[in-house]
Amino acid sequence: MRALVTGGTGFVGGALVRALVAGGAYVRVLARATSRTETLEALGVEIVRGDILVRPSIEAALAGCDTLFHTAALYDLWGLDAAELLATETEGTANAMAAALAVGVGTVVYTSTAACIGEAQGRVATETTVHRGYFLSSYEKAKYAAEQVAFAYADKGAPLICVQPAAIYGPGDRKPTGRFIINLLNGRVPALFAGWVSLVYIDDAARGHVLAAENGRVGERYILAGTVGKLTKLGQRVCRLAGRRSPLTIPAPLAAPYALGGEALSRLTRRPPVLSWETYRLTAHGFRANGSRAAAELGLTYTDPEEGLTRTINWYWEQGLLRRRPACFRDP
Repeated sequence: MRALVTGGTGFVGGALVRALVAGGAYVRVLARATSRTETLEALGVEIVRGDILVRPSIEAALAGCDTLFHTAALYDLWGLDAAELLATETEGTANAMAAALAVGVGTVVYTSTAACIGEAQGRVATETTVHRGYFLSSYEKAKYAAEQVAFAYADKGAPLICVQPAAIYGPGDRKPTGRFIINLLNGRVPALFAGWVSLVYIDDAARGHVLAAENGRVGERYILAGTVGKLTKLGQRVCRLAGRRSPLTIPAPLAAPYALGGEALSRLTRRPPVLSWETYRLTAHGFRANGSRAAAELGLTYTDPEEGLTRTINWYWEQGLLRRRPACFRDP
């Protein structure tokens, strides 16, 4: 495989690059002029400077490649400008798909998200679920629109395979899921509330991309989700692994004022709230995605959540992000 990865300097893209290199693939990464690429270059990855908002730069980077992994995206559930997010996701995806068609690559793996499937409250999302018709976050809205763009190019002949990861966690994660774990273990989460979350470990997400390119069917979607459970259970498990006392549990509506107040304070401090309004809406509504198809058709195996969370907690401790040594940490 000769692959171009957009977003290879990011959390998901970086893990994908490592998985591809480990599998013997030739890997090229499209990176902006300001991006740090020393770690990737140390792996023997070729760096091509460009931008997903500049289609010719993608076409130039695709020369000689047979596979495109389009992972580049903005992601957060707080602090992003909705208009910029929508434009970046849709225009970047259109440029990537158009470049793939123009160059004639054999496979395009597009990184969507299970969050944009839009299952109704109380339902479990599958690859064929019809969207509920309203959005719980600007991120969901932007990624939903971008996925429609990607499949419009599939209708034009782009060899598209779409992967839809659940919330990705693991060493290196500093986005909503990672911030939740860090804040929880540092005593900044006053309470847990009822709600559902779907997770996938970072290495599993990366392997899912590679397996989609190798075994996936063009025109199909594959949810990547290894753990589905209640937020209260997730929080209790994290605390147990780290040797902390779990916060009390409250009804979901009681967490809403805390989320709104945190948002207001964050507008002044410019620091992420412990619980953003969009995170609250998503979790309280319920985020449940079935990742069994990727296991059955792609051959993806999911990391045991105990192991994944232990690795994640230990990494946060090693990075100096936790105030107290977790019980699950063992010196090398």
